[in-house]
Amino acid sequence: MNVRDRTVGAVLALTAVSVVLRLVGLGTRIAHWDEGRVAYWILEYAETGVLSYRPIVHGPLLKLLNAPLFGLFGATDLTMRLVPALVGGLLPLVALAFRHRLRDAAVVALAAFLTLDPALLYYSRFMRNDILVAAFCFVAFAAVVRAIDVDDGRYLPVAALALALGFGAKENALAYVFAFAGAAGLLAGHRLVFAWYEGRTSGTGLGSAVATLRDLLRWGYAGARRHARAILGSVVAFVATVTYVYAPRGTIPSEGTYYSSCRGYDPVVGIEGAPTLGAAIANPLRLPRLGWYTVGSTAELYACQWITPRTDDPNPYLEYAGELAAIAGESSAALIGLAVVGFGVTLYRPGLPDDLVSFGFYWGAASLVGYPLITDIGGAAWLVVHVVLPLSLPAAFGAGALYGTGRDARIDGDTASAAVSVAVAALLVGSVLWGGYATSIAGPTDDDNPLVQYAQPSNDLRATLVETRELADRTDGTDVVLAGGNLTNPTSGGELDRRPNCADWFEITPLPWYLEAGGIEADCAPTERAVDRALADDPPVVVVTETQAGLVDDRIDDRYDRRTHRMRTTDTEYVYYVDDSQLSRPAETGAGRT
Repeated sequence: MNVRDRTVGAVLALTAVSVVLRLVGLGTRIAHWDEGRVAYWILEYAETGVLSYRPIVHGPLLKLLNAPLFGLFGATDLTMRLVPALVGGLLPLVALAFRHRLRDAAVVALAAFLTLDPALLYYSRFMRNDILVAAFCFVAFAAVVRAIDVDDGRYLPVAALALALGFGAKENALAYVFAFAGAAGLLAGHRLVFAWYEGRTSGTGLGSAVATLRDLLRWGYAGARRHARAILGSVVAFVATVTYVYAPRGTIPSEGTYYSSCRGYDPVVGIEGAPTLGAAIANPLRLPRLGWYTVGSTAELYACQWITPRTDDPNPYLEYAGELAAIAGESSAALIGLAVVGFGVTLYRPGLPDDLVSFGFYWGAASLVGYPLITDIGGAAWLVVHVVLPLSLPAAFGAGALYGTGRDARIDGDTASAAVSVAVAALLVGSVLWGGYATSIAGPTDDDNPLVQYAQPSNDLRATLVETRELADRTDGTDVVLAGGNLTNPTSGGELDRRPNCADWFEITPLPWYLEAGGIEADCAPTERAVDRALADDPPVVVVTETQAGLVDDRIDDRYDRRTHRMRTTDTEYVYYVDDSQLSRPAETGAGRT
């Protein structure tokens, strides 16, 4: 077996490890607030078949993929995370696309980073769109690099499809496009600066830079002409895929509901006369209208939800940037450190800096600087994914350089230098392995875990929810009573109605996901009189905020087991009263869920 075959084998082995790491114990962590709300809406789509773009849920891709999975395997925490886990697990395969750019050791190092980096591992085990958009945009970038390097336009439709899926997962794929353009501009700047520097001694610095710029423009124009059909086909594939993913399904909501994210906004595209995907397939003459409505209204909603608010009311940028940098540094220190080393090595070695390494470093740096501008909350640890993924390229180069230094030292008989290289490598590998274990396995909900976002409930809630479902399967009537005014805020009963209708839905999330998935009936008792009436029916479970627990403590029977669980990482305690004595009674006639 030659070196190239061993490299492929190593990447395949790492990919297998990557998939296993993401699947083992995938359903053990209690759902994060964000996971819970999106999972509920996926259940809603699976039940009704109605789907349209909602910016606060991000792209519809996860809904389209998870709804059939829920039908096949059931609505569970494991099932809802399966798609991100598999996409993140297969990500190391992309390293093979860069074999012509990186040495074999760097290719293996890249696959290892994509397998083991704590941030990439944690958010591959988390149902959010971030790992999806990051992975698909990374594939798109790799395909474009291949298309350029081998001068083959057949890679361009692959890039277009991957980028479209990235947009389908989350709209911040647009940030990737901007980062790509900026990094490409800086690479062009490399060539202009080096041309000027080399021509300076002969007095032709400016002329050399201008000639280099002219050559770059000619090269780009010639490539575009050569692959014009592939470029056109890629544009069509991109638009068609985005339209398919974002197209409304089932029924079209009212304009007020559809544009509910944009209060006071007068739509330009509008939805009057817009067809659903099914209607357009039944009558292909309506496909152009579907494309116009889908792409146009999606762009409007994205702008008024995510762009306009950032310009009208800017984020506390320094605070958000500091938080992102701190989380990235604490969770992915080895990768970031090697990325700096890799970029430094290529920058100061003779000749032009390596394009791939420089591009990845600029891309990652732009993400670190740019994402605090567009995020709507602080402490959004999932944003680290968008920083460390591009930095894995210069980090792999840095790891390859470290390997080369140790190998050369061993060949030269320099035992001390070889030992130092081995020690540094062992320290880096140990750091990555320990970080992944501590954040994803040992303490995935701990408040000292840098990757845990504030809205993560405590994992000890799991046992209570399992028991609640068992009780619900054995009894008729109301299974869970939400007591006190803090948990009660009836919804409007309109198109965006959510169950339980009586509850302050976003306050109690992720409970609605578990109630809906388990077929658990819930009702509210906001006042003392309502609590008295509810307790008279002996409900299996009563839930109240810790601050209002006296409302229940003074009234409830001793047979209820009182348990306190945090609904957020560091606060928001709920008290659960569980009548587990009902588990020993015969199941009621007709009880259970179908």
